[in-house]
Amino acid sequence: MAEYAIGSGEQLHTYLRALRKARGLTQQDLADRLGVARPRVSKIERSPGDVSVGNLLSVLRALGVQLTIRDPNEPERSATIPTPHGSW
Repeated sequence: MAEYAIGSGEQLHTYLRALRKARGLTQQDLADRLGVARPRVSKIERSPGDVSVGNLLSVLRALGVQLTIRDPNEPERSATIPTPHGSW
């Protein structure tokens, strides 16, 4: 599994476009998957820092990838988040 460290909006811009192209998708194809107009996909790719986290996660899902947050100070472990027990 490939991992990409993202440290800036410019890097995210580059990776989003590369992921879309690697999957053989046009901006229109991705727009269709997301249920938005093609100019919206173009804007997201140009300025991913300007979209909500929810919208970014939707784009990543449509591209078949997931967001992983890793603390470099902790040892690597499973990405499974434990299910809370009981009520809050």
